[in-house]
Amino acid sequence: MIDMSNVTGIAEGKSLTAMGNKDHVDHLKDEGDIPLRHHERTGSNQTNNYSVLDFYEMDSPNPGAERQFGNTPKRFDNDPVSEGETSGDVTDDEQEHEVPISPANISNNIPSQHSPKDRDDTDVPLQFDEELGFSSITGSEFDIYGFKKSSSYHGISREEYDKWFLEYHKYTQKNRKKWHLLMKNNGLSILDNNTPKRFPPRSNKVKKMIRKGLPPEWRGSAWFFYAGGYEKLNKHVGVYEQIVRDTKNIQNKDTEVIERDLNRTFPDNKYFNDLLRLKPQTTEYGKNEGETQIIKALRRVLVAFAHYQPHIGYCQSLNFLAGLLLLFMEEEKAFWLLVILTERIIPNVHSADLEGVHTDQGVLMLCIKEYIPSLWSVIGRNYDGEALGEDAVISKLPPASLVTSSWFMSIFVTVLPVETALRVWDILWYEGSKTIFRISLTICKLCFEHPEFQDIRSRSIGSSETEQIELYQFMQNYPKTLQDCNLLISSCYKKIGGYGFGSLSQDEINQCRHYISKQRSKLQNKQLLSANLSREERNSLISSSLPASNQEDYSDVYEFHKPIMSGVRWNRNLSTKMKRKFSKKN
Repeated sequence: MIDMSNVTGIAEGKSLTAMGNKDHVDHLKDEGDIPLRHHERTGSNQTNNYSVLDFYEMDSPNPGAERQFGNTPKRFDNDPVSEGETSGDVTDDEQEHEVPISPANISNNIPSQHSPKDRDDTDVPLQFDEELGFSSITGSEFDIYGFKKSSSYHGISREEYDKWFLEYHKYTQKNRKKWHLLMKNNGLSILDNNTPKRFPPRSNKVKKMIRKGLPPEWRGSAWFFYAGGYEKLNKHVGVYEQIVRDTKNIQNKDTEVIERDLNRTFPDNKYFNDLLRLKPQTTEYGKNEGETQIIKALRRVLVAFAHYQPHIGYCQSLNFLAGLLLLFMEEEKAFWLLVILTERIIPNVHSADLEGVHTDQGVLMLCIKEYIPSLWSVIGRNYDGEALGEDAVISKLPPASLVTSSWFMSIFVTVLPVETALRVWDILWYEGSKTIFRISLTICKLCFEHPEFQDIRSRSIGSSETEQIELYQFMQNYPKTLQDCNLLISSCYKKIGGYGFGSLSQDEINQCRHYISKQRSKLQNKQLLSANLSREERNSLISSSLPASNQEDYSDVYEFHKPIMSGVRWNRNLSTKMKRKFSKKN
């Protein structure tokens, strides 16, 4: 359990207002502190003119209010954990959010029969190359998902990929047989090798199988099923189609950025790259000759999402998330999974102020400090190499957070090799946001123990600035080398070499989120108050907040007893300063 008693508190201010259940944290906004923003984001004319939710008679997309998946079936009470299984298996605190099955949940978990209408072109999930098939993929320059084997998405050469794939294919074939047996044992037949629409209820066995990987051709269906997609879809029948019709010719700031990002989405994937390969001529806004079906679907999904979630709009990295979903499912399902992702799993991470990124990075740094203290002693420094104070997870972040923040925004897409990222996504849609923290900690641990990382440390003795820059670069590049997805997953969920990150529970993460959000709220309120005070009044306020030598430290929430911290900015100008140091080095 993370001990937050060593984290500095803040003088009392306005407390966080919880929304939804007690575990939900409404990440507060701070318009003046948005260092991780990819582009300037302002509201469009369309999203601010009227209530989109009222117009479509939809539920309010209350971020995080539905953090737990709504259609979670009951686990098998008589499915014991196999002997010898380690901490990666289901534990009591991992079961705490699972809800009993009910008639409502059963009905919502059954695929609906409605079909898309009024579509300009065929809505086809572009999944795998049928001509090559899974077993003969070694003869192609593309992998089974359409990515070039030699592209940066794999981080290795085509020859190295083929060598890896030959062994991994044997693993997936063996694993596929186990999945077929599991389906059969749960009364779920698979006819003519069709992709199943329903899967076994949650259990120790299912969780173990999910962590071993889903059959590639089942991924889209399984993700949608376990994430509560059918509940969302059946509750909003026809909503996506209506939004697509209403936004068909819309033009605003969001659509302008979306149009630019379409060509940047997976340019090394043959399902996306025809737009560049054929060099199409633009005939009218938003329509290009030679566009692939998946690019057209991606445009519709992103525009519809920006329209449906006006508090988010469009943010770069959403194109990669939606693009990956479209490789495995039809666009309506991809749209609703994108909604589930931003509402329940990583709320406010893509919001206009990116407050969710700030909060989750604070949680991750707190976890590193607690679980990997040797790594924190290295990365827990500012851009000048000076050790950060105990309030670092609230007021400031180390340079390494510029790397790890991209892991959260992209959920490892383009960060990890393709198959490794997909294996993480298998777990994510089943287990939720704790997966991102667990995998991030594992990557950090593997990174820290890598010989090259240690070599950088030894060569940088006496030069903290050089050490920070080189470690930053190494952490940025290292995840691309994790082609062995089984190594990453087993390192995360088994007690190998003292990892044990599978024990990090959702409740623990939620408590850390709540604490950091509350402290940041107080800090922001203090900033606003301080800005309106004279210098004398400000100094008096700060002095009154500091503990006297003969008095107890200021008492704060969750048994935190620490003095007010001096920092007032979260990662302020960190990106600019790191860029400046990179330019000096080069």
